[in-house]
Amino acid sequence: MSDPNHRALELPEPLRDGSTVLQRDAELYEAASRKNIERYVGCARVPVGLAGPVRIHGEHVDGEVVVPLATTEGTLVASTHRGMKVLNECGGVIARVTRKGGIQRAPVLFFATVDAALACARALESDWRWLMPIAAQSTRHGVLTGLTAVVQGRAVHLRLSMDAGDAAGQNMVSVAASHVVAALAEKFGGLERALMEGGFSGEKVPSALNHLLGRGRAVVASADISASVLERITRAKASEVVHFFQTYVNAGSWGGFHNTHAALINILPAIYIATGQDVASVPESCLAQNAFDWREREGVLRWDVLIPNLVAGTVGGGTGLPTQHECLALMGCAGAGKLDRFAEIVAATALASELSFWSAILAGEWVAAHAGLKDR
Repeated sequence: MSDPNHRALELPEPLRDGSTVLQRDAELYEAASRKNIERYVGCARVPVGLAGPVRIHGEHVDGEVVVPLATTEGTLVASTHRGMKVLNECGGVIARVTRKGGIQRAPVLFFATVDAALACARALESDWRWLMPIAAQSTRHGVLTGLTAVVQGRAVHLRLSMDAGDAAGQNMVSVAASHVVAALAEKFGGLERALMEGGFSGEKVPSALNHLLGRGRAVVASADISASVLERITRAKASEVVHFFQTYVNAGSWGGFHNTHAALINILPAIYIATGQDVASVPESCLAQNAFDWREREGVLRWDVLIPNLVAGTVGGGTGLPTQHECLALMGCAGAGKLDRFAEIVAATALASELSFWSAILAGEWVAAHAGLKDR
């Protein structure tokens, strides 16, 4: 296994004879991963389990889908599968992409004077569209869709938004932003320094800004859950869910939490690892909310999961690696034109995971389910 960028790489003693599990079948990934990793020696294997199928009624997926989950957390696949069983018996999940927020990069420009900073910001607020062809010169797929300028003293923070197609797009918008900054440096006097990220993009961190303005895909999953079905499968009472939700929200408001969804932080990394996503995008993607409508006369709980900024891709990054591509293909999500389908499947899976997780707590079975794995 050679690395053209580090030809003198000397393997540690345990790796020298090539017999470790880490190195097994390493040649399958060596060429495919050259753009993804440096000093390659092998692959970490994470167990993959299948949840589902789950029946989804979406704009981009209509039918049953199995979902591969790569995880070392016992009960996660079983719990998600149980939630999918509830959803299927209740008619399935409605899923919709509600907004395509694009991907942002946020350079910061430092000017010699406040007036020079204001002049730049006001000019861009008046007309930024002249930058569209400049941003597009480095990509065949990305389109600059918006630019916001925020002045902080002598600094101007720019928030560039780009439609990245079916790619996650962070690198695409970074390169495009570099061309934009070069053009601004040439056009506006008094610019002393420019940094390619000033923190205003909200990338890879929980961000209320992106929650409201959009980053990646906003997607919703909704289901009408029969109280009798929920109790029969999970032993939880639907009438208790809304009370528990109020308790959860009250505690979260005291604790300063942003989520009213509890389990997306578990399910999202499992899907992302299986499908070659950038797992570092999980913190910004897992800001999610539950919404409920308990219809006591009908014995139906309407349960919605709202995910406002899901950052993912079905092309680029690690999505073309061998097993990652296969996992995307299992869901019918491999390649161009599949990102909206992927987002709808993620939302449906998040709903299944959430309802099973909450039900386990309400039925008093959550801790016991995990503790039971100790003796396996």
